[in-house]
Amino acid sequence: MNPQLVLVLVALLYVFLAGGLAALRREGFSLQFMFEVLILTGLIVGLSLLSGWYLNPAIFLIIIYLFTMRSRWLVDLANALARRGQHEPAASLYDLALILKPDSISRLIVVLNQGVLYLQRGQTSQAVSVLESLLAHHEGDLSPKWQAAARYNLGVAQQRQGNQTKAVVEFNKAVDVMPGSLYAIGAQKALERGKQRKPPSPL
Repeated sequence: MNPQLVLVLVALLYVFLAGGLAALRREGFSLQFMFEVLILTGLIVGLSLLSGWYLNPAIFLIIIYLFTMRSRWLVDLANALARRGQHEPAASLYDLALILKPDSISRLIVVLNQGVLYLQRGQTSQAVSVLESLLAHHEGDLSPKWQAAARYNLGVAQQRQGNQTKAVVEFNKAVDVMPGSLYAIGAQKALERGKQRKPPSPL
């Protein structure tokens, strides 16, 4: 089979699978993501045709994955650093993830994790501000998983500010949005701890 055609088929399969996974997670499909895959594929295929150079399909797949998911793997790395208490490097990675112009869904995920980082650093007011704004303007754009994450962590922040009533509302919403999820379980435990006056931790 024509090697350039193989790359095109790999790209189309990648778009199809990524779109399917987004649908399963109930995330909207990103047109920016699709255009980035098509443009990158066009550049590589064009270069291959002009130079006679052949790129292995597996390496091509890795390239388009790393490029299109650049902000999400930076978020994963930043989250790993944040869990170890390395908050400054994590904050820098979140900033870099935004500088790299992610698609709208990935951008919201970055902002959510920035809000959680504020909470981990004890900057509760900033955490409340970021998470409330995110939910007020983009709740419908977030998948149930990310809605539950935002609600749970906002509940933790509200509780730390002494707003127990607001915290209970957010924890209950986290449970309602995605029952059985990590955040719903955390919210349920937080509600139980609230009765015992034990503060929860951010997730």
